[in-house]
Amino acid sequence: MSQLQEQAVLPGLGNFSVRELLILVALMIPTTMVLIDVGMVGVALPAIQADFNIAVDLLSWVLAVGFLLRVPLMPIYGRIGDIFGKKHLYLIGLGIFVIGSIFGAAAFSFGWLIGGRLLQGLGSAASVPLAMALITEAFPQERRGRALGIWNASAPIGLMLGPVLGGVIIETFGWHAIFVIGAALTLVSLLVVVWMVPAPPQPETRSPIDWVGAVSLALTIGGLLLSTTTASVVPFGSPLNLAFWVVTVLALVTLVWNTRRRPDPFIGADVFRNRRFITPAIAVSLRMFAHDGVRFLTILYLANVFGLSPKMLGFFMLFYTAPLLIAVPSGGFLADRWPSRVVGAIGLLVLAAGILWLGFVGPGADSLSLAPGLIVAGLGGGASLTPFTKTAVTSLGSNRVGLAAGLYNTLRFAGIATSTPLLGLLLAWGFARHGGLETVSQPYQLGFQLLVGVAVLGSGIAALIPNTEREDT
Repeated sequence: MSQLQEQAVLPGLGNFSVRELLILVALMIPTTMVLIDVGMVGVALPAIQADFNIAVDLLSWVLAVGFLLRVPLMPIYGRIGDIFGKKHLYLIGLGIFVIGSIFGAAAFSFGWLIGGRLLQGLGSAASVPLAMALITEAFPQERRGRALGIWNASAPIGLMLGPVLGGVIIETFGWHAIFVIGAALTLVSLLVVVWMVPAPPQPETRSPIDWVGAVSLALTIGGLLLSTTTASVVPFGSPLNLAFWVVTVLALVTLVWNTRRRPDPFIGADVFRNRRFITPAIAVSLRMFAHDGVRFLTILYLANVFGLSPKMLGFFMLFYTAPLLIAVPSGGFLADRWPSRVVGAIGLLVLAAGILWLGFVGPGADSLSLAPGLIVAGLGGGASLTPFTKTAVTSLGSNRVGLAAGLYNTLRFAGIATSTPLLGLLLAWGFARHGGLETVSQPYQLGFQLLVGVAVLGSGIAALIPNTEREDT
């Protein structure tokens, strides 16, 4: 690409140069492919449940298990990327995701499927924080919100295309085929990144990685997730559950001890004292809990109570994902003009209002009565995402962008990792009260009410974000 092309500014595209637009497009494609896979798996849940004859609380793990490795490993991927190069690690993660998709396609048992989802989580742990860090380094502060907003739009694009594509594939070829498509699309996107994304310059000096701190942090997060979200397969108070708690506590003690004794720990106490990092990270975690809960509950509600087919489920969820696509880049545009706490807090309140509508729609109504609530929830959830991202990723300084992105996304996706298992337990408890029937509406409506409370709490946390858009260096 010539120097003129690199410096040319394209009107109507947010004053981005040709080079910047190519970077955005190249990094959007893999994220879109991963989210297409998530969307396809979402509409496949009823078919998977019928094929393996499993209860709803266990079914929730088809979605949640992908985050068991993804969430704890994000900070490690981010920090290694800071030191050894973000692009190369990004490509390795995409390759692992392709292998996990192949395992899913060949799944002949529920356990085999879960193994494939774990591998997908291991690979996708690299994609989001490293893409976010690459964009943060490539774009100046005054255009970073718009750039992150456009890139974040790849998530609703993937979630919009995934259910529609998945519904058609499932009804035509069966649910195994969605993993074949996912592997092929991700492999293509890997080649696009190789071609279009330049590798950032390597640091002149490489500081050693605090592996004790990195591993103890990953074990603390992973152990906490296993301890609190696996009740459907590992009951609370059982020997294995207690073992999870022991690992969590020991890892946390090791993390604290290591942080105090080392002059350059993997994660220092300054991170948790930094309100520009911790408040948007907590707010986005609650936002993701509510966002993923909406998709999980709505799909099962439409399938079990209103009797929609996989193909119809895919098209119906466009009422939620299409507004997300509109609102995510708009949230980035607003984040360049207004304080993050204002945009984020208002967006989460709008999300809560949309979910509240969903909780009032009973089985006696037409399924289209859910559409207004999904539209409003999509607009609110989309607008609230990028303001948190912009503030948190730059909060630890330019030399720790990868680490900030990794830690931020760990808390962000912890919301998803806990959402579906906890909602699955809530639904199972509700169904048990109604003789095991999954066609009654009350458990789903109770789940929607819980999500309203989570979104409102997230709005309150967002209001505490420091009212400054200064980049800390």
